[in-house]
Amino acid sequence: MPRCPDCGGVMKYRAPFLVCQECGLSVRRSEYEKLQEKVKKEFVEEIGLSPEEKARQERAKKRAYYHWLIKREEEK
Repeated sequence: MPRCPDCGGVMKYRAPFLVCQECGLSVRRSEYEKLQEKVKKEFVEEIGLSPEEKARQERAKKRAYYHWLIKREEEK
């Protein structure tokens, strides 16, 4: 269920908008997705990454390096 990016209230779909039941914010689906990404980015900047997210990024970084190294060895 979508949550309002401003107040955290429940948003209901009223064609063609999502409308917050608490504060009355109404946005289209595409605008809602942009707002959601913006709020998430601000949250990460303010709070920082969770330990799980840090670990996931570290694994992804190691995996990318491993694949690069294997590819490099195969070229020799």
